[in-house]
Amino acid sequence: LHDRAGGSAMSAIGMEVHKLKRRRYWLMAAGAVGVELAFQMNMMLGRVGKTDGANLLVLSLNDLFLMCVMVVPLVAALLASRLTMTDTEERMGQLLTALGQREGTRFAAKLVVGSFTVALGQVAIVAFTSLIGPGMGLRVTAAYQDTFWPSLIIILAASVAVMAVQLVLAICFEKQAIGLCVGALGGFVCSGLSFVHLEAFGWLLPWGFAAAATPVSTADSYKAGTFVGTAHPWINVLLAIVATVVWSLLARLIIAYKENHR
Repeated sequence: LHDRAGGSAMSAIGMEVHKLKRRRYWLMAAGAVGVELAFQMNMMLGRVGKTDGANLLVLSLNDLFLMCVMVVPLVAALLASRLTMTDTEERMGQLLTALGQREGTRFAAKLVVGSFTVALGQVAIVAFTSLIGPGMGLRVTAAYQDTFWPSLIIILAASVAVMAVQLVLAICFEKQAIGLCVGALGGFVCSGLSFVHLEAFGWLLPWGFAAAATPVSTADSYKAGTFVGTAHPWINVLLAIVATVVWSLLARLIIAYKENHR
């Protein structure tokens, strides 16, 4: 947890947070959450007043889940770019390296800060949906109780995995547009997998395993007009956590390779 001059992992995280002052990072994150909240409210209003099979809170939770699959990669790409630019501007990264802080330590600190930011935003939107939905007339059922925690854990796991990959892209490619385009395209493509019964392919991609792990069978639910669940939601949760660990370790190995072959 220590390097020669970079201090402990906690001090590295604190340094990353300090570098974000006056960088509009937190404003950008708050703006992304605001846009997601607006879209989610619109989708919830669309379910109010529908037939009993469609006005379920669990389906609004799944709407949110699908929006996260599409939007989180782009949000993570934007935030990863901002986190990376704190090192390239004024050559802060070179200075810290000269002082003895390893690039891997900085990457880990950025991953913690970025993942926490994205995950906190998604938790806020889930909380908003859960608290406001019943008051709007969306019905709470046993299916909602069964899928709430698996959905939340999968969203949090995906936030970490996507941020890890987007950070690698932002660090390894000088042109930040590359990471932004990859994130936007990955989210867009993977968000549609569930509708064509191709969600299994999502396990192969960091932007898509959340779609593969969802506890709601999206295509079947839309076809039936009501909730249709998956067979083993908690097994999918476990697989999502494993996928997060794999993608995070792979990202860390790429950074280590880059650091050793400068």
